[in-house]
Formats: sequence, C-alpha cells, structure tokens
Amino acid sequence: MENAQESYEIELLDERSDQVKEILGKVPNWMIRWGITVVFVIVSIILIGASLISYNDVIPASIMVTSENPPVTLTSKSPGRLTKIFVDPGEALKPGDVIAVLESTVNFEDVLYLKERLQDFNIEEIGSIEALETAYASSLNLGEMQLDYGSFLLNYQGYILNKTLAPDEQASTVIRRQLAEQKTFLRNQQQQLETYKKDLDLSKINQERNKTLYEKGVISKSEYENATRAFLQDQQQYEGFIANISTTQIAIANYNNQLTQTNISRTQTEINFVQEVENSVQNLRSSIDRWEQQFLIISPIAGRVTVFDIWNLYQNVEQGETLFTIIPEDTDKIIGLVTLPVRNSGKVKVGQKVVVKLDNYPFEEWGSLEGTIQNISEVPKKGTDTNYTLFIAIDGLETSFGKTIDFKQEMQGTAEIILEELSVMERIFYQLRKVFSRE
Repeated sequence: MENAQESYEIELLDERSDQVKEILGKVPNWMIRWGITVVFVIVSIILIGASLISYNDVIPASIMVTSENPPVTLTSKSPGRLTKIFVDPGEALKPGDVIAVLESTVNFEDVLYLKERLQDFNIEEIGSIEALETAYASSLNLGEMQLDYGSFLLNYQGYILNKTLAPDEQASTVIRRQLAEQKTFLRNQQQQLETYKKDLDLSKINQERNKTLYEKGVISKSEYENATRAFLQDQQQYEGFIANISTTQIAIANYNNQLTQTNISRTQTEINFVQEVENSVQNLRSSIDRWEQQFLIISPIAGRVTVFDIWNLYQNVEQGETLFTIIPEDTDKIIGLVTLPVRNSGKVKVGQKVVVKLDNYPFEEWGSLEGTIQNISEVPKKGTDTNYTLFIAIDGLETSFGKTIDFKQEMQGTAEIILEELSVMERIFYQLRKVFSRE
C-alpha cells in the first residue's frame, strides 16, 4: 500500500511539473519584472521631493493698512446741536480751519473777532479810553468767558489811565525843577565862596602886617586888635558859607534820591499795569482755547474731509460721536499696523516678510501685497486681548497678480507673517524630534 501511494504522488508531481514547465515557458508580465524597481523609483521621487519642496511657516494676524500720516477722526466733545457747518464732503481743508460749531452760550462771531484782535496783541496800540471802547466793545456776547473779558478791559483801562495821567511823572517833574534850582543855587554859592576866600586871604595878610607893625611899636595895640578881629570875622563868615554849601549839596542829594525813588516807583507801577494786562490777555486766550476745544470742530491737519451721519443743521449729536474724518493729502508712504496675539509671537523678528490679503480686494481675484516688519512694540498692549503691535512697511500697491489697487485709508485684512521656509522632510523630522523629546 505504501508503494502504491508513493507511485501516485510521483505521477502527480510529474503532471505538475509539466504545468510548471508550460507556465515558465511564457514571458512574465512587466509588473512582475519591474514592480520592485518602480516602487523604488516612486519612493525615491517622494523622498527627493520631500527634501526639495518647501512651504512657508506663517503666523496669521489682522492688519490695517494706512498711510504713515494716518487720518484724523474728529468727535464731539460735548452733547448738543450743530449750529454751524462750514464744509462740504470731500472739501480740502488747511490746519486750523473750523469745520463746525456746537451750540453754546457764546456768539461764535464775537469770539472769532476777539481771537483775531488778541492774535497779535500790542499793549501800545491803544492810547485812550475811547479807542479801547471802539476796539474792545463791552457788548460782546462771550458767555462764560465774560468774566475774563471784563477783567481784561478793567486792567487795560487802568494801564491807559496811569499812562495818560502819569501821577508819578508829575511828581518827578516837580522834583527835577527843585533839583535844578538847588544846583543853580550851589553854583552861585561856590562863586561867592571864592569871593569870601579872597577877602579872608586879604584879612589874614592885613592881620599879619599889623602884627609886625605892633611888635615894632609902629601902631597901637587897639589897631592891631581891630585887624585881628576883622580877620576872625572873615574866617567865621567863610567857614559858615562852606557849611551852607554842604547843606545845599545834601539837599541836592536828597532830591536826586527822591527822583530815583519816583522813577523806580513809576517804572514798577507801569510794569505792574503791563503785567496785569498781559495776564488778562493770557487768561482770555486760555478761555477761548477751552471753549474752542469743547464747542468747535477744527481740522488739525491738511486734507479732505469725510462727513459721518450729518444730514441737517441743528442736528443733535452725542458726546464722543464721530462727526468728521480728515484724510491727509500726502499718502505716499503706506504702512500696515498688525495686531499680533502673544501666542507664537517670539518667532516674529524685524525684517521678516509679510503677505497682506485685504478684505476690500479678495485675494483669489486681486492677489496679495508684500511687506516687511519694521518695528515691534516692546511690550504687548493690554485690553480685552493682549496683543503686540507690528509696523509693516508695504512695498507698493501692486499685487502678486500684477494688479494695482486703489489706496483707501484704514483698509482691513489678514497678514501672514513668514517665519521661515522648511521642506517637507524637515517638518517630518521636526515632528519626530518633538515626539522623541516628549519621551
């Protein structure tokens, strides 16, 4: 039985051997012949591509594109009605132009007139009370500034009266006249003193001559005594006159002192009046400035005005409501202000490129703008969210699709900050390194 079974298996192998020979006699399919090679080539291409092909690592953030001199928004400082509007939408303005006036107790024309009068104020311009009343009428309607205006008029009137009446000047005139009289009197005394001096010298000579004659016995003692007495009288009169001259000199010195004191007093009084007037002018200017800040809408820059939600004069506005925006004329240099969250902000550096996609111009149709980070705020800005502020220099308004967009202030969009270019292979190794570092 065993031999029979072995014979059957050998016969069966021979049949299979014929079939195998028949199969081996045919050419194998290309997949069988080149399959391993194809798989190797594909894997090699994938690895080479992963090493060569790279894409950017970016951080998205919101951006606002504006000019280096941004537009200025003007809001209402107080609630009330608009009593005057001096501009039309799109009108060109200069710095300091008045755009609108809010309702107040002050007459705008009166304030404007007073401000022009005080602009180049010169205290010497007005020399009489009548001229003062003509230039600065007391009937101006200045509301809460009326008190400062009244103080200004009162001080100015005091200055004019002091200058016109000049009481110290009259006193100085009297003193100068008395001083001149004393000086003339002193000159006369000095001339008389010379005469007395000559008389004294002659008396002395006569006395000495009589003394010699008396000693020789030529004259009597009585004659000698008379000569001596005459000499002593002339000497006494001479010395008394010298004392009178000293008294006159003292009087002259006193008058000079009085004149100096009067001049000092006059100067101090004039300075005080001038200072009071100047202080009044400064207080009045400050009052006008405060009123303007609260009730006037003034353009701080040159540009064109944009009007918001104003359709009628005497329209009520709320405090803090945006009324106008001044668009500057010079918009040559375009910048972007990026609001960057704190997360991953450490990777952002100055000089990195930024791709800007504007909401006004869809990226799929218009393309994107390019920029470079110029500056990064040292500390984050705290608020609802904590963010850094980045200043981006925009290279131009020509997009990546070759289209030029029209610039509009404060265009919103998305900024993609390009951190670095990494290949696919490098990113795979980064992920593997992250996994191994965790282990």
